Amino acid sequence: MSMTQLSVFFQGPFRYLWLAIGLVLAVVFTYKAVAYLTDGGLPVMKGKWKSSLSLKRISLPDLNELGFIASVYVIAFAALSVWSMVQVSFFSQWSQDTTENQAAIDQLMNMGGRYSMVVLSIIIVFIGPVMEELLFRGVFFKAFKKNQKSYLTMLFSGLLFGLYHLGSYTWVSLLDLPPYLILGMALAFVYQKTDKLSSSILLHVFHNGWVQILTLYMLLK
Repeated sequence: MSMTQLSVFFQGPFRYLWLAIGLVLAVVFTYKAVAYLTDGGLPVMKGKWKSSLSLKRISLPDLNELGFIASVYVIAFAALSVWSMVQVSFFSQWSQDTTENQAAIDQLMNMGGRYSMVVLSIIIVFIGPVMEELLFRGVFFKAFKKNQKSYLTMLFSGLLFGLYHLGSYTWVSLLDLPPYLILGMALAFVYQKTDKLSSSILLHVFHNGWVQILTLYMLLK
């Protein structure tokens, strides 16, 4: 994803070269991650992993699971709202209106005009959620679940997800950690309970999607 994001700093052929490199690396990572996960029998796909990725193998959540995913997100959103009020009430002198990560994304979208808005929106809403879920839920769960209790695996998964999204690692930046930790725990819980990586991917896409729509609205207003 970083390679693709770097393309907004360039013009002309170099911009599209970086874009192409980033997309190729994203495809390679996705291919390898899915192969690694299905090799151990995790139900990311139905059936045995062959030589190529087939959409027919993807195990999607059913209607009951979709309802469960929605309810988890409602609870997570309530927790995010509570943290927002706590942050405003007790940490307003240190905190900003948005997280450092989101502020950096907004700056990148302003730098490259329409190109950066389109490319970064695709990364944030689609590419990012898929790759991050493969890493933080898929690969992480497979590596640690066998030796750790499920709730510890969910906690560590959410914590790593939160640390990954910090813009920096100062004491003040740790105020950005709780929102990402809450979201990461919700994604981990959904994956754990449905046993389908597609569940956490869908939830991640939904969350990033409406946040990005709101971000674009504010930038274009």
